[in-house]
Amino acid sequence: MAATASTVRATGHYRRMQAESRAAGADPVELVTMLYDELEVAVGVLGAMVRQGQPISATEPAHRARAILIGLDAGLDHEAGGDVAAALSRVYASMRRKLDKTVAANDADGLAELLDGIQTVSGAWRQLR
Repeated sequence: MAATASTVRATGHYRRMQAESRAAGADPVELVTMLYDELEVAVGVLGAMVRQGQPISATEPAHRARAILIGLDAGLDHEAGGDVAAALSRVYASMRRKLDKTVAANDADGLAELLDGIQTVSGAWRQLR
């Protein structure tokens, strides 16, 4: 059974509530992991909305995904992170461009590609644990 945009949104809301309670005692690595979780949910909701024929421009999930990507980029420590931080900054900028392009076009395939890229970076981050 395919998830509807409303069920995906409800699941995302529940996960955000859980995340807020986890954030209070989380270390920096866990906080970034939580941001990736939220980013995946937001892009997933956008994909579900497009598949249902809904416009996604100027929606909360689109704004949330963009804000998370900006926050991930802003949180990079370029001094300590060196080349890795610079590479991640380029990845986040590319993801923002892809997000903007796919949201403007209501492009389900583009969102699926973006989600795959997010999951790849997220998976690498999770291996730090």
